[in-house]
Amino acid sequence: MMSADYLPFDPLVTPRRRLPAGSVDCHFHVFEDPSRYPYTANRSYTPTPAPWASFQAMNDAIGADRAVLVHPSVYGHDHATFVDTLIAHSDRLRGVAVLPVDVSEAEIARLHAAGARGTRVNVLFAGGSQLEDAETLAQKVAPFGWHIQFLVDVAARPELPAWAAGLGVPVVFDHFGHPSRPDVNDAGFQNLCALVREGNAWVKLSGAYRVVGPEGKWTAIRPFVDALLRTRTDRLVWGSDWPHPNIPAPMPNDGDIADAVFDWLDTETLRRQVLVENPEVLYGFAPFDANAL
Repeated sequence: MMSADYLPFDPLVTPRRRLPAGSVDCHFHVFEDPSRYPYTANRSYTPTPAPWASFQAMNDAIGADRAVLVHPSVYGHDHATFVDTLIAHSDRLRGVAVLPVDVSEAEIARLHAAGARGTRVNVLFAGGSQLEDAETLAQKVAPFGWHIQFLVDVAARPELPAWAAGLGVPVVFDHFGHPSRPDVNDAGFQNLCALVREGNAWVKLSGAYRVVGPEGKWTAIRPFVDALLRTRTDRLVWGSDWPHPNIPAPMPNDGDIADAVFDWLDTETLRRQVLVENPEVLYGFAPFDANAL
């Protein structure tokens, strides 16, 4: 079902502090002119425009120097806007594709050359991959050093983290594992923490509003952040989730999202690890050089 009420992003971004130099926003999407980049008919929502220029303005305002473009489900397996965006901004971007299960080696190589470093398995929204595709996709992307990124509900599938550990490639979980039950003691979330503790998974500190309610969300999400910080901090990355597609009102402000990082990661060393160093490892960014941008 396509929604006619998708919220536009808030263009007013005034964070109290800037992120550390070299920070990577590890989760964002762009939605360009649909007359040039049409949406797939099989989609869960229809976005309002969210072009690259608006994302760049937001990222520049919060102090993020680099970013990871995640191919959204509304385009299905058509990577035209994904490839065009990555190539146009190769100095600051890497990407996560959404591959069909029958993808060719040549197509993976093409996307790799553009800057892709993983593929997403999205079982929450129409237009994404299916969970059973992950085993085949893992075999295909392993020679390229890619990871599998999961958009799944670990509360509904508590066995999934352990299963994902056997895929033979690095695995990444979006949005704190996207648990549908906002309980830090939920079996699925605890299984995810165990997998991270063993070094077999990465988690994105992103999309808090997808896990807890809008009232007091930055406080409500803190137990999830703290639980993950007690696992392995070298397996955590952060993302804005801009432009926050397919969520109920109210639309979060990206200045507030960036400011929350300073509450979650309360030392300069920890912020540098999660925001700068970990993404360099996971996405293959070169060590940050301020003179290169």
